[in-house]
Amino acid sequence: MINKKTKKSISTRLIRQLREWHRRLGIFAAFFLIFLSLSGIALNHTTLFSLSHQSISNSWLLSHYGIKAPTDVRFYQQKNWLVTDQLVWLNDKLVFESDETVISLAKFQSYILLATRSQLVIFTETGDIVEQLDSSSDLPAAISALSITADNIVLNTADGYYQSDSDLMAWQKIQTFVEPSWISNEPASQSELTVAQRQFQSQFLNWERVILDAHSGRLFGDFGVWFMDMVAFILILLSISGIYIWLRYSKSKR
Repeated sequence: MINKKTKKSISTRLIRQLREWHRRLGIFAAFFLIFLSLSGIALNHTTLFSLSHQSISNSWLLSHYGIKAPTDVRFYQQKNWLVTDQLVWLNDKLVFESDETVISLAKFQSYILLATRSQLVIFTETGDIVEQLDSSSDLPAAISALSITADNIVLNTADGYYQSDSDLMAWQKIQTFVEPSWISNEPASQSELTVAQRQFQSQFLNWERVILDAHSGRLFGDFGVWFMDMVAFILILLSISGIYIWLRYSKSKR
């Protein structure tokens, strides 16, 4: 039969061991508790911190999320206008997303014209859309090239050359012995192309998503989720052991 003295000795050793493990687990879990608290605060105030509007250009994160670089990168208008696949930029500002391949871009009078296979989009020089012309505006179909003259533009289409009036309201099929000077993109260095590609990729990833994935552990796949579950389990153990130690200590003080 275990006497009171032996029982007290066992209880004392148990409390001592429990305190030691409580301390070790507490130190380990403290770092993650701080991280979870900070990331939780950030996620609760995404609007305040503009996390959903802060794009990420870190190459490791972009690669980790499988966000691929654009296959089509072109510069126009002293490299102020940029086309990356179907996205159109003015400097670092996204101004237009096309539903089809962008054919060309050029300045006409005081406007910027962007041609796709079936559309002519008119911008101000600051990137605001003025008008979008298509077949409903008698715009010729299947555009493949764009040429600018002083008072009108010429389109190369599957049905031949078409010339506009100065207001771009009427189109006339024309014959010419001299090939029009078609607008082409401007050559760019490898570093400029790299920056443009990173700019395109960054549109698909923001800090809100990364912090949310890190908070849940999904940033590191299934392993990260299970690891954060383990951290949560440790925090539960710490809470239970802390309450038990406090109750035993309070009882011994009576």
